[in-house]
Amino acid sequence: MPQDTTRRGFLTVAGTGAVTALAGCQSGPSSDPTDTPEPSEPSDGGDDTEESDQGTPMAGGTLQMMATGSIQTLDPINAKGSGAGYDQYGRSLMEFRNGLYPPEAALAEDYSMSDDGLTYTFTLKEGVTFHDGSEFTADDVVYSYRRLAGSENSRNRDDIIGETMTVEHEKDASRTEPTDETSLADYVPGSLGVEAVDDYTFEMTLASPFQYTLFQIAGGAFAVLPEGAVGDVEGYEGEYEYNEFFSTANGGPTYAGLGPFQVDSWTKGSQIQLTAFDDYYGEGPQLDGVTYTVVGSGNTRLSRFQNGNADVLEGMPTASFNPDNVSIEEENGNRSVGTYTFDDGTEVNYGEIPSLSTEYLVFNTLEVPIPVRKAFAYAMNQHEIARNVYKGNAKAGYHITPPAPYPTFEDGMSGEDSYDQHAESGYESNTDFAADGYPYGYGETRLEDARAVMEEAGYGENDRFSITATTIAGNSGYASVFTRLQSKLRSAYIDMSIEEAEFGTIISRAISADMEVFALGDGMEYPGPQNFLRFLYGESPSGQFTRWGAEGSYHDTELRQTALDAWEQNYAADDADQASRNEAFQTIEEINWASVQELPTVHTTSQRFWHDHVDVEMYGVMENQTFTDVTLSR
Repeated sequence: MPQDTTRRGFLTVAGTGAVTALAGCQSGPSSDPTDTPEPSEPSDGGDDTEESDQGTPMAGGTLQMMATGSIQTLDPINAKGSGAGYDQYGRSLMEFRNGLYPPEAALAEDYSMSDDGLTYTFTLKEGVTFHDGSEFTADDVVYSYRRLAGSENSRNRDDIIGETMTVEHEKDASRTEPTDETSLADYVPGSLGVEAVDDYTFEMTLASPFQYTLFQIAGGAFAVLPEGAVGDVEGYEGEYEYNEFFSTANGGPTYAGLGPFQVDSWTKGSQIQLTAFDDYYGEGPQLDGVTYTVVGSGNTRLSRFQNGNADVLEGMPTASFNPDNVSIEEENGNRSVGTYTFDDGTEVNYGEIPSLSTEYLVFNTLEVPIPVRKAFAYAMNQHEIARNVYKGNAKAGYHITPPAPYPTFEDGMSGEDSYDQHAESGYESNTDFAADGYPYGYGETRLEDARAVMEEAGYGENDRFSITATTIAGNSGYASVFTRLQSKLRSAYIDMSIEEAEFGTIISRAISADMEVFALGDGMEYPGPQNFLRFLYGESPSGQFTRWGAEGSYHDTELRQTALDAWEQNYAADDADQASRNEAFQTIEEINWASVQELPTVHTTSQRFWHDHVDVEMYGVMENQTFTDVTLSR
């Protein structure tokens, strides 16, 4: 299944499952995923390995992994879907151990929250050292968070001073250009509400309470670096030049993190080699190292795995996967583990988990008119895509929010039930165009409507619309979706050509609005609808991939205002409660139906395949996983 996704803030393309999954700790999702569970105590990281068919797992050896696209950067605040193995060499205050939530303490020893939910105080672990030998203190956390909020290299400012988790800070409108709504550049450097109370006490104050704070700071964008490593934020001169620390300039990278593995060598676009860090503060690692080799083609990744040149395969090309070859032997919450048998009789270990993710098409509204976007929606049959493209290993997608955390409106109702009823019949709809459910056909293709909406806009056989769709190289699922749409759209006066580009290239081009429509997947950093919907209500259009609402974009002003009002009055208001927030979430989903900024296709199941000589646990919940306990028995 597709493994090229972005978490908007940070996503490791390899070394985890590449999209986020939801399970309530180890017992499946909560009936109300908007309730935030309390973090559990850190695991002792003990070794509970058992003897395998190929011998007893033992320490040592190098785990061979594959990355789906070029490794763009080592900088956690600059990464958007680029990187490989970040969970191995980076570390944040909190972590999702083996991908399970609630988050556990990592660099933090303990924490407390003030009664008003605004101030978090973290007691930090002592005796922790960076890969360069320097000691970890609260000053390093302050520096790292200030970089995230204020560095010109940060692509993830919205994670710390945006519309959801907002750390207290000052603003100065004169710091932005009149048309610059994109980068939260009105932030005043040095004003962030973070403080090193002493060497091992870090304090953070929010502008308003946020229920997923501990989830958010467990993400890769919040990884801690040595204070003053680079000087790209006011108040710090920087020990190294930016590209010397994070890239290959002057013999770099000189990068130093806090993970169990350190960066040994890095060839951009090809390979990154990690070696065990002897002074790691936690238990492990058992391995000597981990190597990530960039393999862009899904078929080539599959071949390398089958030939034994890779130890783990994160997802399989949709065209190659045969659900009949799966044998599930164990269920652990939402995680299913068993075996997969290839057509030649070779059997490998297999794990799967429903992902907290959405696959969708992204339209550049500066380039693609509303009637064309609606024609795409009428031409698409999400149920057919889930059944035939994804071999039934995905759920048809009609909302940007995945089913499990979808807003609910009745006690005891699951998110999935609310999701399905709204899509099918317009349950609890807030707008006229959603009164009867998904307006473009639930489980059907409506080409007559696609032609009608185009004809009404003046298109026809002699006045056709040409568009280029961009898909991730080697991703057979996305390519198949576009190919199926291509023939249908021809009858609706739309000529679509299809091009391929590497994942990292697509993210860069999306940021610069250099494509008309492209396919992408998004995994949640925390199980709340606002994680995705903060990008759809139109507040900062020139900073979003869709550019919806930006000057010159094809958008309905009244619809945008409805979305803005729903967010400001029902979600972000001082007196907002869960009921009003759920109403806002539902409205934003319906506005996206009307505007077709992003067109959902499916919610996938994440898969992992691994050979018998690898003793690795199937990830769960958030899919982040550090290989401290992994052993090999080649």
